[in-house]
Amino acid sequence: MLIWSTFYPIIKYVVTDIDPLVLSFYRYFLGFIPLTPFFIKELNRQQKPLTGREVLSISLLGIIGITLFSAGLFYGIKLSTAANGALLTNTQPIFTAILGPLLIAEVLSGKKISGILIGILGVALVVTNGNFRALALGGPAVLGNLLLLGASFSLSLYSILIKKFAVRYGSLIPTWISMVSGTTFILIINTVRKQNPFQILSLPPFSIIMILYLGVIGTSLTYLAFNRALVRMPVTSATSYKMLIPVFGLALAFLFLGERPGIPTLIGVFTVILSVFIIQKRPAAAVPDRPQQTP
Repeated sequence: MLIWSTFYPIIKYVVTDIDPLVLSFYRYFLGFIPLTPFFIKELNRQQKPLTGREVLSISLLGIIGITLFSAGLFYGIKLSTAANGALLTNTQPIFTAILGPLLIAEVLSGKKISGILIGILGVALVVTNGNFRALALGGPAVLGNLLLLGASFSLSLYSILIKKFAVRYGSLIPTWISMVSGTTFILIINTVRKQNPFQILSLPPFSIIMILYLGVIGTSLTYLAFNRALVRMPVTSATSYKMLIPVFGLALAFLFLGERPGIPTLIGVFTVILSVFIIQKRPAAAVPDRPQQTP
């Protein structure tokens, strides 16, 4: 989660010099390349090969969890702030709690409903910095925040739907396939938009190093680790750990970019974290009565 939190100030820093979707392409292209030999090895070990329908399903999930997510993330941070990016793209436990009953038959209790409502209030505080009229008036920052929320929704949907493939085939295979499909679709979009893929060569050396970090460390390793966690725990539990990211993200954005969040934004941050705690908290298990000892 600490590695993921470094994304937001780095993206905010680099995206001023390169088109957001070109940056996104390099992030995921550099992400799946190191995984390719391990993917081939893992694929050969599988006793039950993937069907064409499963490959197509995972590829479609790549468009949701890679293409749509990255477009919302990179453009959202460009229009908003790195701190808001760290929070709003990691409101996934709220979306997971909403989507769970619809997609994986998860029971939505009254406690979870209250947590969702509290979380929505917290998100609204962050999006508007306490000025709710801004939602009606619009503006680049509000649009950026809404794009960041859309990115969070996309990744929540991806995490829920990718789980069954991660359980069946391990985390590496669906991670690699979804990355390749999502990256390919980003390349197609950039080609249609006539974006020069070599604009990365005109960047300062430090920015190029940061892009390498985003791809190899921040994407290849983190996606693989998170999808592996999905095999071992419920989706809602795994995504809840992402609420640690905004705490680190706010601190890093302040230290390296000088971003100073307003009081309403800070209240919103803690409100969202509280909502996730409420959503994730399990009811206390009943303590069984001790059997009476016979004399």
